Amino acid sequence: MIIVNLAQKQKEIIELLEANGYTFVKKQALKHYFEVPAGVTDLDEEVKKVKALIKESEWGQVLFFNVIAG
Repeated sequence: MIIVNLAQKQKEIIELLEANGYTFVKKQALKHYFEVPAGVTDLDEEVKKVKALIKESEWGQVLFFNVIAG
């Protein structure tokens, strides 16, 4: 499981990650929980991929967020 903590662009982040194979599970306050694609074993690598996906988006460079394995 990957956890993305952010306050802004929440809907856009969910759409971005779902379009890239992640499954939105739930939201608790600023924490957004996502299941990783099937067969993934290295969560640290997935954290890096999610960070890169967000940063590469048109608004990703200005967002304050963090991504952790959960």
